[in-house]
Amino acid sequence: MSIEQKINVIIDNKPYPIPIEMRPLWRVCLILICIAVVSGDKRYLSSKKINILVWMLIRKNKWPDYGDYLTDRVIDSPMISVDTATFRGIEFAKAKGFLYFDSEKIYITDSGYDLYLILLENDIMRDEIHFLEEYGNKVTDRKIKNLTNKGK
Repeated sequence: MSIEQKINVIIDNKPYPIPIEMRPLWRVCLILICIAVVSGDKRYLSSKKINILVWMLIRKNKWPDYGDYLTDRVIDSPMISVDTATFRGIEFAKAKGFLYFDSEKIYITDSGYDLYLILLENDIMRDEIHFLEEYGNKVTDRKIKNLTNKGK
């Protein structure tokens, strides 16, 4: 015996919110603060370093673990992976004139740095900037190699 149910489909034009992790401007701002805070006067970072830093920034609940690893309080490296959304963010930022590439280096432009200054002036991404100020320079080439070769 089967029971039939009538289902009324309701179509709503109300927009569906996009998770913040997938919003290009948010990701672009993370990339810009990484370069501006960590590189200092050089105003560039490697794509690997940017990917690692952005990976860490979007996982705020793991910041204590990342801090322990970066300051050598623990030996085991945390799991870091390639995040294609970060590479799309880099491409978007380049298209908007906030970044440019030179080999493996990604440079922040004057307009990208101006956007970073707007973030500072308006106290936006304060926690992320503080994390980068404290730990960003501890992402050394040796740490990058350990993090990217894990499991190989």
